[in-house]
Amino acid sequence: HILARRHADAGSLQKLAKEDKPALVRAVLESHKGSMSLDAFEAVVKPRIVAEGAFKSWWEACKKELRSRPEFIVPAKRNLPLELRGGNLSPADALLSDFRKARELKAKSKALDAIARELELFTDLPTLVSILKEADETATQNLRLRPVDALDLILSRDELRDKVRALHDDVSPALAKAIAEEGPRLAECVGSLAVSRQRRVFDALVDATGDAGVESLLPLINRLSQRSLNEIASVLKEKGYSGPFNKFLHTGILHRSLSSEVLVWLAKERKDLAADVFSLELSKAMLSAIERDHFEEANRKANRINDFLLADKNIIADLVALGEVAQARNFARQVMLSPGIDEMGKRSLLARFIRIHPELEDILNERSGDKQEEQEETLIVSWISLGEKRKSYEHLIQVEIPKNIEDISIAREYGDLRENFEFKSAKEYSLVLSRRRFDMERDLNRAKGTDFADASDSIVSVGTVVTFQDTESGKEETYSILGAWDTKIEENIISYLSVSAQALLSKSVGEEVDLPSEDSAITRRVRITALSKIDPAPYMEQS
Repeated sequence: HILARRHADAGSLQKLAKEDKPALVRAVLESHKGSMSLDAFEAVVKPRIVAEGAFKSWWEACKKELRSRPEFIVPAKRNLPLELRGGNLSPADALLSDFRKARELKAKSKALDAIARELELFTDLPTLVSILKEADETATQNLRLRPVDALDLILSRDELRDKVRALHDDVSPALAKAIAEEGPRLAECVGSLAVSRQRRVFDALVDATGDAGVESLLPLINRLSQRSLNEIASVLKEKGYSGPFNKFLHTGILHRSLSSEVLVWLAKERKDLAADVFSLELSKAMLSAIERDHFEEANRKANRINDFLLADKNIIADLVALGEVAQARNFARQVMLSPGIDEMGKRSLLARFIRIHPELEDILNERSGDKQEEQEETLIVSWISLGEKRKSYEHLIQVEIPKNIEDISIAREYGDLRENFEFKSAKEYSLVLSRRRFDMERDLNRAKGTDFADASDSIVSVGTVVTFQDTESGKEETYSILGAWDTKIEENIISYLSVSAQALLSKSVGEEVDLPSEDSAITRRVRITALSKIDPAPYMEQS
């Protein structure tokens, strides 16, 4: 018995552990009727045969060797036994046995992947057909109850099928079929799959359901990692859906609703996949997210955007290049006021601003409580937009958040929280609502209502109607520059905070301006031809 050997001659077993790990495992299993739990196995082997501190790395190396030996069954989970197969199975039969005996979907997927890696062992086509059929039936039966694991099994099945040319026509494409039937629901599971498999799902979802598939994917963006974002962006670009993707991101930037992970991805991909949505507005969204993460306990220690801004030496220069000195000054001041960036980080970032615009050095001497800073932090808004924002806030507090709390409570009753997607979805949405609440409360505290009655018609100010002419084409356009929340592009109404408005502010009739686009660094030369005041009547405070 292995315990007697360990007592009488531990040295030979220690030598076996170094030179022939599978032989040691076989000896231990044979002394325990060919099957034992991993806890029991560890109790036999450590520390007398393998030292306590060395066991973890030894066992990882041992498992790799065992998986190449058909006589061993290495468990996929710790609660499953380590086993020694009876009889003399061929490597192919051993792999087939692993697949057919696997009780859990994850174990079945791993067994299928192992078969795919050793395809040269399988010369019998009907055997492969039967394997694919069994995988297909198992996945279909579990799609509703275990969608992530079922989807993973489908992907393993289809990847195996694709490697065997003779099977391409004999077996239906289960992935496309599953997505056609369960598309929107399965789309929610994509983020739980290995990144290497997500692209296949994105491809199949868009191919099978077109616009509807794209619409089901977009809400997932805030849950994806940067590697996953690369995959979804590449797929949508290749299939001609960059428009909806960019629109979603642009709206998210404006509404401050994108996750920190997405914002970092946008900044990293500013010259490639995210070039079309990289704008100065991104800096405001990033600073907003830094504050949001700072006040959320779960994210305080891992402030991704803060770390990224400090690590990427060119991001400040690339953002500042999209605006003028006044906008750079405002950006720098916001950095200095951010509670989510420590003092050393603030000084490091400010040094980069000063290298680009030396005149910003005076920010170092400004006091944090200075009146000028308080005024610049104030949001000028129309009374009507302020009323609408307050109604939205009340609806959030009185309707959306209570409903989400109720949804979480109901979803909790569905069972195992690890596999409960309704619960996960409701919890993730609660974070979105918390972010919206934080942003709304901060903005409402900063907001100052006006009807624009004191607007100027001698220089461009908030409340001015501006007419300008493109110096190259001669085309005339008229825009109203109003409050932070008054933007209506279809009516040529823009916020005074927008890139275009910032370029026009304080200019007078006859002056020429390099007018930037809202979503790119491209500018055009325009000449201001007329100024007038906006009619204050529609914007007066309601009694």
